[in-house]
Amino acid sequence: MLLRSFLAIGSLLSLEASASVTIRKTGRGPTGYEVDFCYVNATAQRVLIGGGIQPFTDQFHTTGTSYRFNGRYDPHDYQPGDFYVSNPSPQLPAEPLYRWPYEMKSSDDGVWTYTTPLPSGIYSFAYLVNCNYAPNCSIDTGHLVIDPDLPPFQNVQGDQVASSFQVPFDDKFQASPELNTNFDYALDAPEGHRGVVKPANYTSPGSIHPAPDIHDFSIYLPAEYGTIPEKRYPLLYLSHGAGGNGADWENLGRMSHVMDNLIRLKHIPPTVVVTPSFYNLDASGGKFIYGNRSHSVPIPPAPYVRENFEKYLFPWVEQNYEVCQNASCRAFAGLSMGGVLTYEMFVNATDMFDYFGMFSPATNTPYIDASSAVQNPGLLKKGIMVAYGLYDFVFPQARELQTALDAVGIRYINRVTPFGSHYWNTWQDELWWFGVKVLWKPLPFGVGTGRVRAKG
Repeated sequence: MLLRSFLAIGSLLSLEASASVTIRKTGRGPTGYEVDFCYVNATAQRVLIGGGIQPFTDQFHTTGTSYRFNGRYDPHDYQPGDFYVSNPSPQLPAEPLYRWPYEMKSSDDGVWTYTTPLPSGIYSFAYLVNCNYAPNCSIDTGHLVIDPDLPPFQNVQGDQVASSFQVPFDDKFQASPELNTNFDYALDAPEGHRGVVKPANYTSPGSIHPAPDIHDFSIYLPAEYGTIPEKRYPLLYLSHGAGGNGADWENLGRMSHVMDNLIRLKHIPPTVVVTPSFYNLDASGGKFIYGNRSHSVPIPPAPYVRENFEKYLFPWVEQNYEVCQNASCRAFAGLSMGGVLTYEMFVNATDMFDYFGMFSPATNTPYIDASSAVQNPGLLKKGIMVAYGLYDFVFPQARELQTALDAVGIRYINRVTPFGSHYWNTWQDELWWFGVKVLWKPLPFGVGTGRVRAKG
């Protein structure tokens, strides 16, 4: 069974290049599927597949700190229950004996190929040409090449540097009594159930991207949108994290597919999703720290982003789309630094939203306390999810946030993704369960909230 085959011939950047990715159902182990990569480059000396795709591990050989040195498996050695966690480098200096599994082989005519079994999941990737480490491989010089016929979804050219594809689940070869790694909720929904995703720009004085006083976002409109006159739809704002932008959720997380299936299976009513960008809202920038990592990137502080969104983004969306305009059918969620922004919205824009999803929240003290709830009793009446991966480097921060919420008496739904690190398979999982267990569910939350068995 051939699921998807891509072939492009032409010029990519300064290179004569063509490429294809083919996903085949094999009916044999280790996963039931194989993926064929083909890339043509007659001048390349070495080509790796990197830029997002990872080796595998299992729950017995990773702690979130020792994974790099203890349990990175070639996908050809896959066993049911294996999963991948985030790791940026094909070759680390501290691991001279480790060999990156995704290395292509070439023929005399410059055709580079690689075939591998892969289990269920969404995989982002790029071709690393004569370059071993994706962050050092520039797209401008041709050392990092995006598949020319799998172009990423992006609002602004150059904002995304990886293509992506999805492999289905085969329970004959991938089912595990130890761990469920079925990501089929992000496959294409049947015809008639597919919404659309499109880029959009709004006026934002002081913004510098993609143009002066203009800022960008992406918007998902469910399949039903526009078919019922004057109907207004629930609205979810879904934020990216550090180093990302508003196209990440669609390009790397297949957000529209997740939403299509949540709606199709009646976990939620048809819902509009806005994925905004919080970078380049002005020319400010600086160094910030989250988790145990330091970054120097142009990121405005969360209060500034909140104020900008309240003043410009939120009114623009409400004026231009048929969306709900009261808190009961508005939600805000985000991953990593977007989780920090979600916490900022929860504390300081409490009355705008009734639902909040903090995915891998990179929050830090000080947190709210009992006096905060006295001054803002609305904090106690919201639908909240706090979610993070078992191997997530923000695990301690997320637990500290939960401790603060517990001390105030705020009820929330918790999700610890059992295979999760600080990466997209974690955030896809958390978006799915946010829809199943939290979004638009009756308030206030009680001990029975989220106990209804999931469909599908």
